[in-house]
Amino acid sequence: MSAALNTRAQGVLDREERLLVPAVAKTVPEKEQKSFNNRVVRSLGILDSRVHLVGMHDAVWEGSDERERALFNEAIPVLPRMMIPRWRRLLYEPVAGVLDIMKKD
Repeated sequence: MSAALNTRAQGVLDREERLLVPAVAKTVPEKEQKSFNNRVVRSLGILDSRVHLVGMHDAVWEGSDERERALFNEAIPVLPRMMIPRWRRLLYEPVAGVLDIMKKD
């Protein structure tokens, strides 16, 4: 059951990366994308926004687009960027670790 769920979730993420992300990047102005991201982070609250920021960082760094990395570094202040390794260890991994366990099944 968990392998099927993992496969289905990975398929959804792959389609999102292949179809949705490029479409949004081409049709939604960069300024509006930043504004939307800021609204999402504000709505999450302080703890969830830290987890979200770690996930965003990992997603950007897993890709090979240097422009995305530069945009991330430009949009995220240096202090939160410096805290990402700590937040990953203390906040993100305990939550996302469940997903890693599911991948191994």
